[in-house]
Amino acid sequence: MPLCVYLCYTPGCQTKIDRWMRTGAEGGAARMECPRCGAVLECAWTGSQQTAPNLMDSSSAVFTAKG
Repeated sequence: MPLCVYLCYTPGCQTKIDRWMRTGAEGGAARMECPRCGAVLECAWTGSQQTAPNLMDSSSAVFTAKG
């Protein structure tokens, strides 16, 4: 269940709305109006939930060198 972020780019408005959607594609295709100015919000980001790394495990991918 990804969290989708919608932004209003109307000058002087700059409203941000977060919504949980069933899929990222559904979130990207959703159209909603800005509650302040009525303009159509643009989907700025669709992310998905990730499991937290196990910091007690020294072999976790968090501790491996990148690059």
